[in-house]
Amino acid sequence: MMTFSEIPSIRRLCFALLYVVSGIGVFAQRYPDRHMTLNPLADQSVPARGGTSWMHSSGGWAEFGAYRLVRDQEHAWIQRLGGYLEMFRIDDEASLTVVGNIEFIANPHNNIRFNPRAVFWEEGFVYTSRAGKNYWQIGYFHRCKHDVDNLLLGTERSLIFGSLQGKYLLPFVMQGGRTEGLLSFRTDLLTIRQDDRTPLTTDRLNLNRALGSFAGMIHLRKQLEQSVVGFYTTAWSGLSVYSRKDGIFNRFSSVESATLSGGLSSGVAIHGNAHFRIGLSYEYISDTGINPVPEHAHLLSLGVVILNPASMW
Repeated sequence: MMTFSEIPSIRRLCFALLYVVSGIGVFAQRYPDRHMTLNPLADQSVPARGGTSWMHSSGGWAEFGAYRLVRDQEHAWIQRLGGYLEMFRIDDEASLTVVGNIEFIANPHNNIRFNPRAVFWEEGFVYTSRAGKNYWQIGYFHRCKHDVDNLLLGTERSLIFGSLQGKYLLPFVMQGGRTEGLLSFRTDLLTIRQDDRTPLTTDRLNLNRALGSFAGMIHLRKQLEQSVVGFYTTAWSGLSVYSRKDGIFNRFSSVESATLSGGLSSGVAIHGNAHFRIGLSYEYISDTGINPVPEHAHLLSLGVVILNPASMW
């Protein structure tokens, strides 16, 4: 793992830019893993003993939170769950992993103020390879969104958005090793795109014309000396690009628009074999993906997160 001073100047510039833009803008598309980075090769709890190790490691994460003070009419509660299974690892140098994540949204519009509204699903596979002190990843993800309990509303928006995904991960340390960090660059090229709406509406933020996204993310975590308590911060930001056309191949002939989305989360963590986190999270989403007419949202939530710090950030 490199120290911060070893990061080349261009990467340090990107590092700074992420902080600048995190307040305004990750993705117009709502990716359930937009705030998290997975690196199975970083988990050395069961080291590979030469050759190929099958079903090498697994892990999961969970989050539950409430949107308060800053939110729209569709967001009152958030629940996220995810997990992975490392199918095989080769000499701690390469890995193939199956990943699944889910994001559940509830609004307050029923008698118990917990009305299920939308579910975003994500499943795919990721190939991770070591590149010196850094890592690169390539994979494919299939995603879909379904409404929940919307029969009385008479509205529906169903989304399908699969993508080819590439990432480059740069771990680093600061302050004599007490602070760990990870810088992640990500791009998604959308393949399957479906945006069905009832009633039918037209809008420039139509997933049928989405090309893909470019994004950056930074994670920081620090453990206090001689204590299980620490702190964490994550900032993410990115650009989504839309075409004038919605065909399979002619969509690359012109670009109509681009949107920024993103956010920042920070809080306290109890360190151990798992991380238990309590913190605040703010994000701006260009298109929440819930209602037939696309809506943007500023969202502030208070939540708890549990994850495996060896492989997840």
